[in-house]
Amino acid sequence: MTHNLQIVDYGLGHPGSVHDAYAFQATWLAREHELVLPAEHWVWADSAYPLEPWCLSPFKRPKGGSLSRQQSIYNRYLSKVCVRVEHAFAALKGRFQSLQELHLQIQSKQDLYVAIYWVECCLILHNMIVHFEKGK
Repeated sequence: MTHNLQIVDYGLGHPGSVHDAYAFQATWLAREHELVLPAEHWVWADSAYPLEPWCLSPFKRPKGGSLSRQQSIYNRYLSKVCVRVEHAFAALKGRFQSLQELHLQIQSKQDLYVAIYWVECCLILHNMIVHFEKGK
């Protein structure tokens, strides 16, 4: 079941539509990865994220070329992880339908803070539900 994944890091505060890689730079993980990740651990990410020793993204097919068998297998496994993450986001939005489309007019910093706090409250509640469901 994919709805049992806790959300451990997130970046909020970019009103409107921004690229995933830009939003990622605002996360605690991106800024403090050496403090957050234990030694020998890494993050699997989709192609929008930077390729770093601690952040592994899919191999890209070279122009006019193809991926090796090992690269294709790696990409397939990584894709399965990314799908689970997308399902966790869908579960979050299913639990808190206000997140489907947050109908708040953001005309000031205060309005932006209200939106951020709203989303953070939903994330916290989601993680609490996941935590207590695991204890059953």
